[in-house]
Amino acid sequence: MNHFIRDDSSERSVLKHLLATVHQGITVLDPDLRLVLANETARRLLDLPVDLIERMASFEEFIRFNAERGDYGPGDVETLVQDRVALARRCEAHDFERHRPDGTVLRVQGTPMPDGGFVTIYTDVTEAHHREIADAEKRDLLEERLEERTVELRKGHDLLVNAVNAVNDGLVVVDMQGRIILTNETFDALFPSKRSWAAEGADIVTMMQRFGPAGLAEALEGLEIDPETPCEFRMAKDRWYRVSRRATGGNGMVTYKFADVTTFKNQHRALQRHTDKLVKMLRDEQKINEMQREFVSMASHEFRTPLAIIDSNAQRLKRGLDRLADTAAEAVLDTDAVTKRLANIRESVDRMQYLINRFLSFSQHQSGALEIKPEPAPLKELIRRVCTRQQSVCTTHRIDTDLAGLPDSATIDARLVEQCVSNILSNAIKYSPGKASIRVEGLTDGRFAVIRFVDQGVGIPENEIPKIFNRYYRASTSSGIPGTGIGLNMTEMIISEHRGQLLVTSQVGRGTVVEIRLPHHGETTGTPLSGEAVT
Repeated sequence: MNHFIRDDSSERSVLKHLLATVHQGITVLDPDLRLVLANETARRLLDLPVDLIERMASFEEFIRFNAERGDYGPGDVETLVQDRVALARRCEAHDFERHRPDGTVLRVQGTPMPDGGFVTIYTDVTEAHHREIADAEKRDLLEERLEERTVELRKGHDLLVNAVNAVNDGLVVVDMQGRIILTNETFDALFPSKRSWAAEGADIVTMMQRFGPAGLAEALEGLEIDPETPCEFRMAKDRWYRVSRRATGGNGMVTYKFADVTTFKNQHRALQRHTDKLVKMLRDEQKINEMQREFVSMASHEFRTPLAIIDSNAQRLKRGLDRLADTAAEAVLDTDAVTKRLANIRESVDRMQYLINRFLSFSQHQSGALEIKPEPAPLKELIRRVCTRQQSVCTTHRIDTDLAGLPDSATIDARLVEQCVSNILSNAIKYSPGKASIRVEGLTDGRFAVIRFVDQGVGIPENEIPKIFNRYYRASTSSGIPGTGIGLNMTEMIISEHRGQLLVTSQVGRGTVVEIRLPHHGETTGTPLSGEAVT
């Protein structure tokens, strides 16, 4: 490598000026690892005494000085010195960062010389190091915020999809170029495809020309000019659909609605007489739905105060009974019965508080998963206890049980499973008006413990069974019967978290059979099995 220095210049003078002006520390060691050269910047960065530099100490002396003042951390000084001297004698190039006790960070770049020895350059990179840490923290914060935003968007998307699929009419949303970006299940049933129309980005007019009835594509174009133009077509097994168009927001997107008007066309006069009534019922239903949504978020807070009052009064009554029993020996009082009833009250309060806290935790959980706490529990006794308790408050139905085939125990979250059984049993009674009995059967099917509930009630239409696990959904046959539509939704979540199954079969007017299938050998971890509705 060629370096250029004028012949008549003093190399020593040039070297001194160079060492004084560079912003980096420089040291040179000879082949015996003794100091040959060091500039003031190196001495200052390394915080070395002047006398140690002036007498050109050996590398070993420098290392011993640093080790004795704790630069290399705890450990035997001689061991620390010899390890570093042995590493230096290998004469290998190195480039690393050294963190000094005073907080400075030095970049140390060592280069072996051809005739032996080392040239080492020390650069103060403290500020750059701090900037890197700050930049990394900013990146981490941005990534965290991006992840939170992604989760929010995903939840919003899921909410939108569920809301759109809950609509009975066919819905399709297109962008300003007419490409399909969203469809609901009703629309997909009208125009089935192996692939999602939204995924393909199909043009709505072109698609209607290929798969729709004659004139539908032209009618969609006509709705662009005059959205009020009547547009009705016969599709899907002689069903009539009215197609309407509405702008969605201000970004050029448009929603087309395919409303089934078959009944309207066939019974126009009868439906006309009931229009006002239907409007009022729709408003009432919307109000009820809103109240149901508010109930989920408010119940946990609103119930705690009355539950605490009940619990407090029950305890006071218990203490009063104890005092009465002590002071009025001649009084006739069935304290055993009263005490038993008080114990039942306390047990119910405890159970309700437990469930409220669990479902409040569930609603606040970011991942949307209900955490269960499975433990070995007496399954057969649990089912029998729920049936007995329900029978004690039910005067309209007889609850018949046959639990002989049910396993005695299972690894479950007993309180949550008890709530599931109570929900289904209450539904069976509520939706069986005028019937005499409900049957509860227990059996074993392979690795599953099966609890079967059989009623002779109003039943569920076949096409509505897949929807009954949706939150707030109520079957059309439940009209006039009070309810919130959240019981089966909660039950399905709990059973799924147990890796179990919730199966439903039903016929309108003939009754419903609901089965809870739970693994009874402790298989309550891993991916849950989804609930199923069977027709």
